[in-house]
Amino acid sequence: MPSPAMDSPTPKPLRVGFDVTSATSHRSRGIASYIRALLPALEIAAPWVDPILFLRNERWLRKEALAALLPGAERRWILDPLKVPLGDLDVYHGMGTHLPRGNRTVRSFTLHDLRSFDLDGAAPEESGRRVKTIRRADRILCISEYGRDRLLHHVPDLSAPHIEVIHHGVDHKRFRPRDGAECEAALAGAGIKAPFLLQLGSFFPHKNLELAIESFARSRARKEGVHLVFIGGGSKDHSAQLKRRCDELCLSDQVLWVDSLDAPAVPLVLAAAEALLFPSRYEGFGLPILEAMASGVPGVSSNCACLPEIVGDAWPTCSPDDPDMFSAALDRTLFDAEQRTEQIRLGLARASAFTWERCATRTAEFLAAASRLS
Repeated sequence: MPSPAMDSPTPKPLRVGFDVTSATSHRSRGIASYIRALLPALEIAAPWVDPILFLRNERWLRKEALAALLPGAERRWILDPLKVPLGDLDVYHGMGTHLPRGNRTVRSFTLHDLRSFDLDGAAPEESGRRVKTIRRADRILCISEYGRDRLLHHVPDLSAPHIEVIHHGVDHKRFRPRDGAECEAALAGAGIKAPFLLQLGSFFPHKNLELAIESFARSRARKEGVHLVFIGGGSKDHSAQLKRRCDELCLSDQVLWVDSLDAPAVPLVLAAAEALLFPSRYEGFGLPILEAMASGVPGVSSNCACLPEIVGDAWPTCSPDDPDMFSAALDRTLFDAEQRTEQIRLGLARASAFTWERCATRTAEFLAAASRLS
């Protein structure tokens, strides 16, 4: 009797163009992080996918930033993002928010979020580029069930079978439990004093950092001398408002603001945190939550957008407008030994189900299915 492996024929080679322009960003999170994690995993999980990497406009001049990304893959320069010769491809996949128009090649893209629709109040027809990309796509990859539901809410005439949900993965080699000594140099380099709570992400209004500040001000953690660390950078005006609020609450001596952190230091600082705070009002996915779980770090999250989907039953979730509730959940996470141990156990188990290998395998299947639409 043939083995299961012999029963499964090797897929035919698939030439896929990937728009990787967003990965030239100096920031190591968000879409750039997604591209840099997924494509190497795809090369291993689906060697029958032949990738061609596309860079738009002046970002071509920064192509050396991607020298380590699939170094053997062909690179192409897109001079006009709307007119891209794709005739030799089976699929063209946008990994950001652009797709070329008027082309017979099957086009798909990854939809990271619909924040401009959900938070900014813009109707789909007013949101130019994003709507054009949605309309041009033959298939759409959403990174959460929440994102898929919101897409169909805003653009209800889309064909639901052509939308697929594929969750991100976690780099478990980088994000894992570590002992304190392993993290000391990274903490010292960032000026962070233990014990500390961590909020990892940009300093923009939708991140709802006010909730972290107000909750910390009410918490036993503050009274016990725990510090609160914000890492991410962003809006200077909003950061100034947040810092003024810390001054008003007499928190400034216990709160540290770090605009950026070198990528190698991120998993070390995260693993050293007492807990991760994730008070956001809107997220496309919320990857730092899973990275914290994989690092053996418990936390507290808001119950907004996709976050309950990502958190599962591993962490408590709270209203984004209730600092008393968030503060109480935080103190239980820190000082209730039984609950803390259970959060860590559940978090490690949950994070283990999210891998870039799984994401890559499912993405390859998504692209192969897309190619059959031609």
